Amino acid sequence: MTWVFFQSLISGVLAGGVYALFGVGITIIFGVMKMVDFSACAQLIWGMYFTYLFYSWTGLNCYWAIPFVVVCMGALSWVIFKLIVRPLLGSDDTSFILVTLGLSYFLQNLAEFVFGADPKSVPSEIKTSSIIIGDYSIGLPRLIAFFAMIILVFGVYMLLNKTTLGRAMRATSEKPEVAQMLGINTKKTFTIAFMIGVIFAGISGLLITPLYYVTPTAGNMFRTTAYIAVIIGGLGDIKGALVGGLAVGVIEALVTGMISNDLGPVGVCVALLVVLYLRPQGFFGKGERRA
Repeated sequence: MTWVFFQSLISGVLAGGVYALFGVGITIIFGVMKMVDFSACAQLIWGMYFTYLFYSWTGLNCYWAIPFVVVCMGALSWVIFKLIVRPLLGSDDTSFILVTLGLSYFLQNLAEFVFGADPKSVPSEIKTSSIIIGDYSIGLPRLIAFFAMIILVFGVYMLLNKTTLGRAMRATSEKPEVAQMLGINTKKTFTIAFMIGVIFAGISGLLITPLYYVTPTAGNMFRTTAYIAVIIGGLGDIKGALVGGLAVGVIEALVTGMISNDLGPVGVCVALLVVLYLRPQGFFGKGERRA
């Protein structure tokens, strides 16, 4: 039982790294634009397909595709923002929800139209590789994904806190009207924030291609869990997305390993209910300001 607990704990932390990276992208968009992007899972699918295209063309390991995926996802996000998101700036929350939900189905069906419904794989020499430490096994693809998450989250933290662009993004997130009066180009800031969020979703897709088949519905496995991680951590907070992702990964792995393979999502949902009851704004979310 002790071995199962610690092995599940290790697996949960590593799996939580992908949830955290995915959640940080959602959090950046919400934090700056006050918009929950419900098309993030479909964006993850396109990150997987861009990785598959890179492998098909070059035959190189999927991790060499990171620059290619960043460029492709950046271009995709720019088109989505200009054509779909930008006209909705200033609209109510319902419009964003409906449009991003519709965008999610559009991107998913577009992927099926372009690439077909048949599962595709991206072979990797480290796909089944593990690091053995004592009695415990650490999957190498998940370990790489975890460290990639740490590097990218640290990069975003430095961007937000140590650069002029980061200060502009934080100012825009607080009071867009005041930020614009101070000379900040809020539309440009919104564009960059949205692009970063979409790129993070695409990189998340790249990092899981050694672990899963590439299909138009591959993002569905994150549709609930990733958003629960963001809610548990607190919408709009980078630390919250990181902690929430790791917490969800650990809970899911512990319940799966120690109770039943089918009850992992149930454990995550129960954790969500407990957090919402005790702290509705999440671990690091800000409560409603009262007069």
